[in-house]
Amino acid sequence: MDGLLSDRIARLENVARRERAIAIGLLALLMATGQAPAPTSSGPVIITSSTSSATLDSRGLTVRDHSRELLFAGMDSSGKPSLDLSDSAGRLRESMYLLAGNPILRDFDAAGKRRAEVFLAGDSGNGEFLIFDAAEVRRLALFHGSSGLPEFALYGSDAKVRAYLSTDDGMPYLGMNDNGGATRLVMGAYTGGRAGMDVRDSAGKALWSQPK
Repeated sequence: MDGLLSDRIARLENVARRERAIAIGLLALLMATGQAPAPTSSGPVIITSSTSSATLDSRGLTVRDHSRELLFAGMDSSGKPSLDLSDSAGRLRESMYLLAGNPILRDFDAAGKRRAEVFLAGDSGNGEFLIFDAAEVRRLALFHGSSGLPEFALYGSDAKVRAYLSTDDGMPYLGMNDNGGATRLVMGAYTGGRAGMDVRDSAGKALWSQPK
């Protein structure tokens, strides 16, 4: 479990570094374009090569390879700042923008389905990391909860929580649920500070408990 989380966090840090590099490159390009002589008309500024083009207009900067849009940085259709990255086929693969005033980064698969997401929660401002399946159902969540504790949750294909792990400075807590939402196994810290493990039936009655 520790190795898996470390790998995922490392990949997330790599994404963050890449986004910073892209943002710096875009800023440099915009500054260079802004220092260029103004066009004679009120139309967009267009830079072209034999295979690609970059267009700067009132919406933002668009980079294309032939007719495929590869990058857009500017204001989206709802008037929010956005950075969109597409693959060589023109399919959107990554998008970073402000949603209700909070930053969000989303990764999409080749079918256009959202598969990973990192953002700041609107209610607490805490960071959250989510993974989705091919049907865009949430299957994993790693976040800083409203109580200030790190939390890790696994979901079934019905989007219901199957396992939940959290910890404070004293001891971790693990809970496992069935498909009806009933907690069937609890392990970790109990009220009063003792540690133990309970196995329960679907009605919540303890079938086995240690220590008793």
